[in-house]
Amino acid sequence: MTSRTVRFTRRQLLGGVAAAALTLPAPAVRAQRAAGRVVVRGIGGAYQEALNKSLFGPFTRDTGIEVVIQAVTAGQVRAMVEAGRTQIDVLDLGELGLLSLDKAGMLEPIDYGRFTLTDPNDIDAPVRRPTMVGAFYFGTVMVYRTDVFGDAPPRSWAEFWDAGRFPGPRTLADAKAAAPELEFALLADGVPVEGLYPLDVDRAFRSLDRIRKNVVKWWDTGALVTQLMERKEAVLGAMWVARAFDLVDRGVPVNVQWNQGKRQLQLYAIVKNAPNRENAARFIDYAMQPAVHAAVAAQIAYPSTNARARTMIPEEHARRFQLYPDRGFGYFQQDGAWWADNVARVSERWQAWLLGR
Repeated sequence: MTSRTVRFTRRQLLGGVAAAALTLPAPAVRAQRAAGRVVVRGIGGAYQEALNKSLFGPFTRDTGIEVVIQAVTAGQVRAMVEAGRTQIDVLDLGELGLLSLDKAGMLEPIDYGRFTLTDPNDIDAPVRRPTMVGAFYFGTVMVYRTDVFGDAPPRSWAEFWDAGRFPGPRTLADAKAAAPELEFALLADGVPVEGLYPLDVDRAFRSLDRIRKNVVKWWDTGALVTQLMERKEAVLGAMWVARAFDLVDRGVPVNVQWNQGKRQLQLYAIVKNAPNRENAARFIDYAMQPAVHAAVAAQIAYPSTNARARTMIPEEHARRFQLYPDRGFGYFQQDGAWWADNVARVSERWQAWLLGR
C-alpha cells in the first residue's frame, strides 16, 4: 500500500459504474444531492477495485458527494485524533485495528435509526455494533501451488508445518500485516479449533520455531504474498482469500485449502471528530445496502454481512464463499477482542523473535 491519495470525482466515476457486476437501484437519495466530500480509508488490491465500481462510483452518482480515498494505518489515525487534526472520515478496517481505536475512544457512534437505505435488521446481529458495523467477512487461508502438489496438497496446518512430507518454501504473515499467525502455529501443534482462545503465546512461538527455516518471507502486504506465490518463490502460503482468487482468475496454478481457514471481519466506522461526519454517516448507510454488497461480492470472494445480500449473489460467485457463517467449512472465527487486548505485547515479542532474541 502506498500513501498516494486518489480522488474519485463524479465525472471520473461515471464511466466505471457500467462495469459493476450488478446494477444498483436508483434510490430516492438522488433527489437530495449534497455538496462536499467524504474521505474513506482505502486498502488497494482487488477489494478496492470492487468498491470503486460498485460503491464509490454509484455513491457519487447518486449523492454528488466526492469520494476521496486515503491510505492510512490505524496508528496514523490515532495520531491524527490525538493531535486534534482528523483528516479522514470513514475507516474501512479490520476488526483488530478498529477495536483498538474504539478502546481509546477514537470512534463516533453509528446511529442506525437514521438509516434510510439499509434495514439494520438485515445486518448480522454480532457485527452491528455501537461504533462500528461489519461490512464483509474475509479470511486467511492456506494456498498451494498445484504444479507442485497436484491433487495431494497439505490439508491442515499440521501438514503445512511438515516440510519433510511437503517440501518447498513457505510464506506466512508478519506482525506488520495485522498480527502473526499464532492460531495456525497452535493448530499445527495439535491444539483443537475449539480450544484456540485464549491463545497460548509461548506454545505458538515454540511451534513457529519448527517452521521458521522453511519460511522464505514473512509478508506484510497482500501485494507481497501475491507476488511470492505467483513467482513460485513460495509454493505454500497463508494469504487473504480475495488475493488468492485473484491469482486463480489470472491463471496462476494455485488453489485454496479451506480447512482450518481463519475467518476475519472488515468493518466501517466513523473517526472521532470526522471533518465530514454527516457525509460519512450517509456513506455507511449507502454502503450497507444489499444491492451494493451483492455487487461487491460478485467480484471478490468476500461474503457479505447483510443477510439479504447473500440471497442476491449468483451461485457461481457464492461457491467461493466457504467462510459464510452458515457453511461451517472447517473454519474458525478470529477472536478480535483477544487480539485487541494482546496485539501490542505479541508484536513486541514477534520482533524480538525475528531478531533471534
